[in-house]
This record gives sequence, C-alpha cells and structure tokens, in this order.
Amino acid sequence: MPGFVINGEGVGPNSLAEVRRTHRWLFESTTHLSSDVLLVLKEASRPSVEFEQPEMHHNQERVYFAGKHEWEPISLQWYDVEQDPDVSAAMWDWMEICLSFSGETAMQMRAPNQYKATTSMLQMRNGLGNATETWEIYNGWPQQLNWGELDYAETDLQLIEVEFRFDRAKRVV
Repeated sequence: MPGFVINGEGVGPNSLAEVRRTHRWLFESTTHLSSDVLLVLKEASRPSVEFEQPEMHHNQERVYFAGKHEWEPISLQWYDVEQDPDVSAAMWDWMEICLSFSGETAMQMRAPNQYKATTSMLQMRNGLGNATETWEIYNGWPQQLNWGELDYAETDLQLIEVEFRFDRAKRVV
C-alpha cells in the first residue's frame, strides 16, 4: 500500500522531509511601500490561476478544453500600526498612486506605468531562511483596499486588507 508501511510492505514517507510552513514567507514589491511597512504584513496568499473552459459539442456529448487563463488577485493583510510606520497612511498613499484625490489632478486616474509595480516577489522560505519557492509577480497594483470594521465591543487587532491585482506571475524556483 503506497504511503504506509504495514506488515513490512509498502513505502512510507521520508521521515526527513521538511514540509513548507505557512509562517515562512517574504513579500517584496517595487512600489513605494517601505520595508518598514512590509515588516508588519500579517498575511498573504500565493498566486492562483483559473482557466476558462470552452466547450465543444460532439454528437451527444460535450468536451472541454483549457481556454484563456486569469490570475486571481493576491490577498494581503497588514497590522494597522499607529506609530511609525503609519500603515493606514501608507495604504492611502499607495491608493493615491492609482487615483489622485487632491491637488490639481484630483480625481484623475494615473497612467498604468505610474501605478503598476514592475515586479513583486513572494517567497516561501525554509527554517534557515533560504528560498524554496519564489514567485515573480508582474504589473501589480492595489485593486481593493479595506481599512476594516470598528467595534467598541471587540478587542481584536485592527487589520487593513488589500486585494493586489496583477497581470501575470511566474514560479521561478
């Protein structure tokens, strides 16, 4: 029986295998986000892709093919630090790279080459800090920002959620 050693038969899993851990990762971006702001990034998701399924009719059956693909946005969550770095202000500034809310250019959308991060990177790391999986993420920008709910009855830490939309990703390691 594969995966189990029962009565001396079968092959068991490698007892020295290291499984990736959800707390060993690093996110970097070429946007204006400082490394101090990235230090209080609590949670991120890895890239995921979905394919359209064009169908073809053949007699009494339907067959499907992989069509165009679409990368789903990455979800990022920051702890909302009040002091330096002021994460709430940093997220506002990040949003203003896309759409100006003040000054002579108020309510004008900026050009994509001004608000899209050329390259971002998400890395899974082992216990020694070495990269074991690296994703290069191209042309990302903050599609959705949510500063979170407020509630006098709760004592939870405040989080800021960002949906990071991008054009394409590539796993390089």
